[in-house]
Amino acid sequence: MNKIKTTKQNLKKQYLADNRPWVVTFSGGKDSTVVLQLVVEMLIELQKENLDTKIVYVVTSDTFVEMPVIENYTTDIIEKIQTFADKQKLKLYTNLITPRVDETFWSLVLGKGYPSPNQWFRWCTDRMKIRPATMFLNQLVGKYQSILMLLGVRSAESESRAKSIDSRELNHRDLSMHDQIPNAFILSPVKDWTNAEVWTYLSKNEAPWGTHTTMMSLYDKGSGEGDCNIALNPDAPSCGKTRFGCWVCTVVEKDKSMLGMIKNGETWMEPLDRYRTKLKVYRDDTTKRDSRKRDGRRGIGPFLLEVRKELLISLLETEKEVSHQLIRDEEIIQIQKFWDNDGDIENSCLNIALSFDRCIDIKIKSNDIKNYLDEYKDEIDINLFERIYEIEKYRKDISNRYKISTDIRDRTMSYFKGNYDEIE
Repeated sequence: MNKIKTTKQNLKKQYLADNRPWVVTFSGGKDSTVVLQLVVEMLIELQKENLDTKIVYVVTSDTFVEMPVIENYTTDIIEKIQTFADKQKLKLYTNLITPRVDETFWSLVLGKGYPSPNQWFRWCTDRMKIRPATMFLNQLVGKYQSILMLLGVRSAESESRAKSIDSRELNHRDLSMHDQIPNAFILSPVKDWTNAEVWTYLSKNEAPWGTHTTMMSLYDKGSGEGDCNIALNPDAPSCGKTRFGCWVCTVVEKDKSMLGMIKNGETWMEPLDRYRTKLKVYRDDTTKRDSRKRDGRRGIGPFLLEVRKELLISLLETEKEVSHQLIRDEEIIQIQKFWDNDGDIENSCLNIALSFDRCIDIKIKSNDIKNYLDEYKDEIDINLFERIYEIEKYRKDISNRYKISTDIRDRTMSYFKGNYDEIE
């Protein structure tokens, strides 16, 4: 295949042209796998000539809400790649990029009550991918002054992708500048490859670190052709429309990838699809959400605290059903911190987790307000107090106290009407 030879020659030329380190973005999908395999094969050749003079970083993004089968596959492949590189003494290092604990999907949805993303409010990509990726890349630029990023994007993926690639201004070395990271250049070595050429290469050339069998099986079971290149790639499409996306993605009406896997034998994933659907339904149900935004303005706000509790319980039930941890202990602890700020006085998040046999390594703190209420529970309506306390804590930074008083009045009236969870 002449295109393979041409691509390898171009890669070697680019590698030897300067001393800036390379960053290969790797999602585990077919296109990024082709790029990484070509790079590793090139490094092996250069090593024999004592020309492997600079570092290559392999960067993968983990949002903590990847589909479990994809998460398991990617973790396994990354480990195999690093083991091979160490054995061959290649200057190649794998890096797993993750969001901060206070910016993960569960911390924001269950902790702060963010509605699950849609086409108009797609907060997830920025918080979970772009920010951690940008931080990592900026650190590399600070260390080396400049970097070269290799992306597995191809014009044949779609018409919009072709237009995006064509619109990028290239320098004399066929490199483009990253849109947001200074001194970061971009090379797309397989941009002219077709789907057939990608699959032919993968099927006829086993990776130096192992077989492509698992990846091909995942593509067979799922639907669609694209893979979710991580946010290090400025040309990446929405993960909700691609092959390897987050299992909780509600940007799309249906997760065709997950449904395809379920249809092709992965029936254990059905609880995941049900929970994803629940998130989408709740997002669009205004009775599940506050009547004010966090800045105090009237409008559809975050999920009510009681709804967040319900969603946490449902998530932990789903976790039991699929026998796979879906939320980490660190996130549960962070969610409790957010709930404390919103007026939870019962350590509800931690106690819910403990009821599902989650062993959280933290000492549950005593709450003076809760202790006081327990002492005077025969004289105080605890449920009503908790609802009012939630409002006071939730609105503590709002300058217009009249609005808080109005909300307390409305909630009190709703309570005595027998529906205290609503703010009218």
